[in-house]
Amino acid sequence: MSNKVNRSQQWQLFWSSLIGFSIIFILLGVIVFILFSRAMLTSTGQALQVEKTAQLQGPPRQMPVKKNQVNQKTQYKHNAQQHPFMTTTLVYNQNGKVANKGQLGSRYDTLKNITLHPSQVNELRTIQVAGKYNFRTLLVKAPKKVADKTVAGKYLLIMENIDPQKAAMSNFTQVMLITMGVFWVLSIAMSVWMSRLTMRPILRSWGRQTEFVGNAAHELRTPLTIIQNKLEFLLTRPNDKIIDQAANIAIANSESQRLQKLTHDLLALARSDSNSIQTNFEPTKVAAFLAATVEPYTEIAASQGKTLRLATVMPFKAVLDQALIHQLMNIMIDNALKYSPKGSTITISAHKITPRRWQLVVADQGIGIQGKDRQRIFDRFYRIDTSRARQTGGNGLGLSIAHWIVDLHHGSIAVRDNHPKGTRFITTLPLTPPSGGHHGKSKTTKTK
Repeated sequence: MSNKVNRSQQWQLFWSSLIGFSIIFILLGVIVFILFSRAMLTSTGQALQVEKTAQLQGPPRQMPVKKNQVNQKTQYKHNAQQHPFMTTTLVYNQNGKVANKGQLGSRYDTLKNITLHPSQVNELRTIQVAGKYNFRTLLVKAPKKVADKTVAGKYLLIMENIDPQKAAMSNFTQVMLITMGVFWVLSIAMSVWMSRLTMRPILRSWGRQTEFVGNAAHELRTPLTIIQNKLEFLLTRPNDKIIDQAANIAIANSESQRLQKLTHDLLALARSDSNSIQTNFEPTKVAAFLAATVEPYTEIAASQGKTLRLATVMPFKAVLDQALIHQLMNIMIDNALKYSPKGSTITISAHKITPRRWQLVVADQGIGIQGKDRQRIFDRFYRIDTSRARQTGGNGLGLSIAHWIVDLHHGSIAVRDNHPKGTRFITTLPLTPPSGGHHGKSKTTKTK
């Protein structure tokens, strides 16, 4: 069911991204096409206005012809042969017939059938002649008092051939369609990539949540089942004395304590998953703080036939949350005691490594941790040896909480071998408060 929901969500993200990209590309293409076509028509209209002014002002005054001007005329004739219909003017007589046949030459047969529409004076229009020539036209009524008497009082149809522009527009349209097709294919690939990239953290979070709920339910079920079985058994022995059922009562009590610890750890992890957590960073004398934290565990270690030793710590101060670091120490020491054999020594040390950072090291002489397990020991509910963890009361949450506490202090925690045997947990923490925290004041700190 969850996979179906995830696929549905991924498809929704894919289609939304694809539609968004497609709309952007289409709008971009339409806007560029409109602007390009308008720019070409505007340049043609300006050319028609220039020709209109030239026609109404009359023929230019004859000037001596220079050698370079002869070359220019030759070039102009060459261009006219390539484009026989560039700028052409039709002069209409009173009967609406073309009156400048001599000026048109061979073009007259093609243009003679263009009908005069006096109502279209001063309008820019686009027409097609002989089914293949395209013109942009401007109809002008020449005043009776103009320098050129051959056009005085007549209608002038000024025509600008736009076949090159039409060809350019056709080529431009093809290029735009091909480009938009390529970009549309790229948008599909981009949409797939973005949908997967967007869903990746969601799927990871969903998977972790599902795994967390399943593991928590499993961990809670075991002690609850044991407690329920022992209580049901005790109900079948109402006449027995407490001493007769001391073993069953001790087991139920041990499981209730394990259940209480598991509940406490689950609440701590729930706090770590929330958006904020209340912290209290304050300047702390590390040597005195560690001595007070380690001292209660020395007797516990001695009762188990083990030695817990705090190495000499040089005086220095660090700004930290004492409650959280105390919890971190409890987890580390408890973990070391659980997996250390009798007669072994657990050593705790702390020292500054740079002017801004310090290290806390908990070293034991226990069973050690293999390289393949070091990558996962901070995962929730992960245990190297499940059966051994059951015997020691572990639930696989302690190191996850320790990692969260270290992250909250903007530090790091690593696992190394302790020669000749055992494990060292090396925690590196800053001497100053993370994110410029306020000394001695409770504040809300964003968790990672």
